[in-house]
Amino acid sequence: MTYWDFLHGQYRQRSGGNISNQIPGLSPLRENPERSLILTMRKILKAIDASNEFIGSQAKWLVVFIMVAICTEVFLRYVFNKPTNVLPELMIMAGAALYTLGWGYVHRLRRHVRVDVLYLRLPTRGKAIIDVIATLIWLLPMVAFLVYVSAGWAYRSFVIAERSSFTYWYPLLWPIRTVISVGMILLALQSLAQFYRDLYVLIKN
Repeated sequence: MTYWDFLHGQYRQRSGGNISNQIPGLSPLRENPERSLILTMRKILKAIDASNEFIGSQAKWLVVFIMVAICTEVFLRYVFNKPTNVLPELMIMAGAALYTLGWGYVHRLRRHVRVDVLYLRLPTRGKAIIDVIATLIWLLPMVAFLVYVSAGWAYRSFVIAERSSFTYWYPLLWPIRTVISVGMILLALQSLAQFYRDLYVLIKN
């Protein structure tokens, strides 16, 4: 027997079939579909935000790796005259991972470049209107296309065991293509989360 079954058995008769009359605060969760939906959406939004915040905050360490790799490659090339084939490829891949994994995090903080000549002067509702329209006609279609293309590239790269021909190292490309696809998915999820918030502000205000 679950906790809810126990409550039903104890209070159904005294409440005339409505246990919310006996248990304050129970009705919003058990009998109000609108509030239940809002609470569910809040949990989903928090999960999306937390995912992008964690991945974005960890991706910053790729900057350190890129700087070390660049300095090491320059030192080996100009001091010992022994350049490597591995480090240039790793720098490119790390840079691609840094950019794509950070897009969702930057969008979470609303720090992407925008033209603020008029936007900053608008009230909250005006900003929400612009954000909703721009997201519908531009951001969501573009992100959906990028997710579709990047996922297709990652899958094809894995199937054919695609390798890079940039250097004689010839590393497999499906890992970095998969990372790029994950970054696109994170950006898409964050775009949907921000769109929901903007739409909520627009409706409630």
